[in-house]
Amino acid sequence: MSKQLDGRVIWVTGAGRGLGRAYAEGLAREGAAVAVSDIAGVEDAVAAIRSAGGQAAGFICDVTNETAVARCAADIKSQLGPIDGLINNAGIYPFGPVEQTDAAFLERIFRINVFGAFHCIRAVVPDMKARRRGKIINISSATFHTPPPMLSAYVATKAAAIGMTRSLARELGEFDIQVNVIAPGLTETPGVAEAPIAGDMWTGILAAQCLKRREQPDDLVGTVVFLCSSASDFITAQTINCDGGMGVH
Repeated sequence: MSKQLDGRVIWVTGAGRGLGRAYAEGLAREGAAVAVSDIAGVEDAVAAIRSAGGQAAGFICDVTNETAVARCAADIKSQLGPIDGLINNAGIYPFGPVEQTDAAFLERIFRINVFGAFHCIRAVVPDMKARRRGKIINISSATFHTPPPMLSAYVATKAAAIGMTRSLARELGEFDIQVNVIAPGLTETPGVAEAPIAGDMWTGILAAQCLKRREQPDDLVGTVVFLCSSASDFITAQTINCDGGMGVH
């Protein structure tokens, strides 16, 4: 490994398992000190990073709670140092027809997928501005470009991630802070395996992709590392699709 992230502190939310854990482990392999946060169960991810020779610390944090998020950011700074990068990965993807998408359903998914990202961004931006450097990566979804049925509320939250990224990039560019989006396709994670209709989706997705295999968490790690590194210092406000060519833009 090139260790291109040596000396950088990167916070990954929702990193206890799945994509977030893959991002955290990949960033650590490149030399970053990784703050692994989740609502529960961060111990295994931290232990895996440390056993591989990387640097990580675990933090229990509910991203829907703005006070808890601010406290988590302060704890990360105290234990690892100033935060250089934020990966807003925490999220949920409940399926449901529109007639079942009531106010409670909408409030829950927006509080996690959208408000949670805003809380984390607000917690890191003051230090990033003061230091005139920073990388913010919001995780959207390829479903924004190729939306399936039964996911209208989820797709709305992922559209919000792209919209806020574009505006924030304009706002923060003068401080040399880059804000970008990664839009994964359907990826073979434990969470996807547990979804009630995910198995039925693979046939159509594989037919639509240019690359005829199921996307794996490691397929996304290189893009995350790139956007956290100095190699992407002149890239901001962009959405990078990592979906095997299902969407072509």
